[in-house]
Amino acid sequence: MNSAVFTDDPFVAKIDSYLKSHLSPMRYEHSLSTADTSSALAAMFGYDQKRAFFTGLVHDIAREYSKEELVEWAAKDGRPVRELDLASPVLLHGRAGAMVLKEKFGIQDQDLLDALSSHTTGNAGMKTLAKILFVADYIEPKRKHITPEFISSLEGLDLDGKVYAVLMGTLNHLADKGKSVAPEALELKQELEHAE
Repeated sequence: MNSAVFTDDPFVAKIDSYLKSHLSPMRYEHSLSTADTSSALAAMFGYDQKRAFFTGLVHDIAREYSKEELVEWAAKDGRPVRELDLASPVLLHGRAGAMVLKEKFGIQDQDLLDALSSHTTGNAGMKTLAKILFVADYIEPKRKHITPEFISSLEGLDLDGKVYAVLMGTLNHLADKGKSVAPEALELKQELEHAE
């Protein structure tokens, strides 16, 4: 999908302008690349490409907020802010971003808001849009840690298979770094391993 054409929509252009003013150029480029990758995955799995593109574009809208802003915005969704979140506030940027879209821009699309909320850790019960974003955010071409071998390993997998491969890549990375794993990531792992 051509991002220039898509951002001709006045509402999207308004959000795009907000992104450009609140994200570093590198993070903005990552967002565009995630949007393109989301759109490509949507086409692969028979999902609405425009919706997937938009979700990819906005997924990091709160990524460069301060710790205080992340906590304040994330708490608006009514869920608790845990010790794990406070120790690693970046975990909150998806939840915070969902609330920014809802309150600043009036977005009420629950699947889109859920996709943003869960894109950092994943969670059990993710819907198609959330799965597409989860994978796209990890594999978009500007990611330096993604090897051609990893991309090749995803070929032929269904969407759940791709989600599982990305999740395991994340869990292995966290284990290598000695970092804590969010419980919802482990719940997603269990769900995918027990799916029939």
